[in-house]
Amino acid sequence: MRNEPLFKIIAIAGLAGVFLAFASAAHAAGKEITRTGTYTTSRGGSGTMSSVTTRSNGVVSRQGSWTNASGGTGSWQSQAAWNKATQTAAVSGSVTKPNGSTSSWQGTDVRTAPGAITGSGTITRSNGAQASYTMTDTKVAPGTWDKSEVVTNANGTTVDHNVTTTVNGANGTRTSTTTLPNGQTESRTATFTQTVTPLPAPAPST
Repeated sequence: MRNEPLFKIIAIAGLAGVFLAFASAAHAAGKEITRTGTYTTSRGGSGTMSSVTTRSNGVVSRQGSWTNASGGTGSWQSQAAWNKATQTAAVSGSVTKPNGSTSSWQGTDVRTAPGAITGSGTITRSNGAQASYTMTDTKVAPGTWDKSEVVTNANGTTVDHNVTTTVNGANGTRTSTTTLPNGQTESRTATFTQTVTPLPAPAPST
């Protein structure tokens, strides 16, 4: 499906970034997380992926890319900025598909309880068409997050997307299921390794 990478990358790009933004408000020192891995899809696709996440002072920046089995490459980037006073995060990002087209999104996430986040926003596709989305992120166990997202197109049709990410030490898995407007369901399974590098604490203000 033409829009499949957009829906999947939006969900994946926002998944860890928001939790990290909320968490970084409680820690002065930041960190950098590097992930590399592979993925397969229910349609017979496969490829490699990588990402770098930087967290500091309530701001999380993420950049990533993927290469499919045909050699096509795509990239994405996202930001999440935490506001401690309102318990919200402003989120935004973009994804460039292997064909060169770029789509973007922006929205607001709200921490409703420890380990529970809801959000909504707008997606702008490369052709200018817009869609809206709502989502929930829940930390269901140490190292495991479940995300559910519904994208509503301008014509009223919807795409449901569910992602479960589990990290245990230096290894992780991510499974995602997408239900398209015609009811067809597609899945994607990824495995990755990660390294976490502490960043220096910011110098005290004078």
